[in-house]
Amino acid sequence: MDAVVRKQQGISVLYYAGRVLLIALPMLALTYAIFSDALAPTLPSLPLTFTILPFVIWMALRFGQREVIALNALVCIIAVWHTIAGRGPFASAPLGTSLLLLLAFLGTVVSTGLVLSTVVGERGRAFEALAQALKTLKEEAIRDPLTNLYNRRFLRDYLPRELLRAAREGIRVAVIMIDLDRFKRVNDTAGHAAGDLVLTEIATLLKRHIRGTDIACRYGGEEFTLVLPNATPQSARSRAEAICSAIREEDVQLMGVTASLGVAIFPDHAAEPESLLRAADKALYDAKGRGRNQVRIFARATAKVSSLRSKTAKRAHA
Repeated sequence: MDAVVRKQQGISVLYYAGRVLLIALPMLALTYAIFSDALAPTLPSLPLTFTILPFVIWMALRFGQREVIALNALVCIIAVWHTIAGRGPFASAPLGTSLLLLLAFLGTVVSTGLVLSTVVGERGRAFEALAQALKTLKEEAIRDPLTNLYNRRFLRDYLPRELLRAAREGIRVAVIMIDLDRFKRVNDTAGHAAGDLVLTEIATLLKRHIRGTDIACRYGGEEFTLVLPNATPQSARSRAEAICSAIREEDVQLMGVTASLGVAIFPDHAAEPESLLRAADKALYDAKGRGRNQVRIFARATAKVSSLRSKTAKRAHA
């Protein structure tokens, strides 16, 4: 793997060097031809000095400041060397005029290259900052600010795509709905800051119990949803039991809060995203009705409600 990376890096360096030389060699050759009087018999040298500027601009727009400085330095060295030797477009003028023309040429080349390079660099950094800001904004839009888990908006977008992929590949997807038991009591007795602390601890615990391919979401309030791609009913139950047990074992840190969990499997229990969430929710209701602090798998025979509970419905938390 390291050898492949090194090879790719070497190819990238060679490609970049080739691009630099594609501009640098014609530019230096033209500068040499102008200031060595190689073109003097056929073309006037002084107007030709302006043909160097497009190369300087091209270099500043395509490459970094280091390359621009190096190339400008070489152009200046060639110009100064030949002018001192009495060759080039400025050598025929009196000494004072010759030096002024040379200085003007050097200043134009250097300032054009450096100013453009700086402007391009600043623009590049501005674009990078904008891209990072957009990435952060997008991430914030799909993340719960308290727990840093995905939010319901992300789940509504992700689950249909995941089920389509699962149907295409012929695999199962498990959805686990989690509701914290007696969470309201924490808020009422210890305050909302304590409740927020419990929620963040739960989020940390969930992250420890899911795979890299699994998705953990804060569904709302004290409810969480896990999506487990390529899960069997047995593995989903095992994962849910492990989470329920881990929450139970941290009862002191979680201020006595336990969890009820409902599990539904695609396509065994439902084939559509909303139906799958409803099935997991019904299983969660079943866990609540059987005394909380347990895991229940969706079963049509025991499903009591045919639609997702309304926002105003309240579970017993006492």
